[in-house]
Amino acid sequence: MGSNGGDDRLKQAYDVLSKKNNNRPLSLQDCALVIRSAGYSPSNTELKRQIDTKLGTTYAHQTFDLKQIQEICNGLKKRSEKDVHDSLRCFDYERNGFISAQELKYFLSTRGEKLSEEEIDGMLREMDIDGQGMISIEQCLSVLFVGDYTD
Repeated sequence: MGSNGGDDRLKQAYDVLSKKNNNRPLSLQDCALVIRSAGYSPSNTELKRQIDTKLGTTYAHQTFDLKQIQEICNGLKKRSEKDVHDSLRCFDYERNGFISAQELKYFLSTRGEKLSEEEIDGMLREMDIDGQGMISIEQCLSVLFVGDYTD
């Protein structure tokens, strides 16, 4: 197949969020989520610059379809799953494949993306956090990367 894994991920993430939105194009916030879950890690400033360059100046109420999102990603840096996996493993003190929700929250708020409190809480809600507030690294990766993590 001609497309690379990133584009499949973009499409998967886009489809998931677009469905929740009655198959309509996505808001800027959802657009950013799709891009990040596909493994790109632009800062909000970088993302805005990218959108301004590729699609013209943005407005808060602009929506993005898959084509536009793919266009925005053209030229963005990607973080590999392995990078993220390795970063998450730093928090796995017990070496059992789990990290605390608190640590994940810290991780998400300090890495390149600078996600907002709401974005992070939204991601945490999608993850399966057990009674002890622990979450499996595989689970984190599957939400961050929409799709199964492979080594």
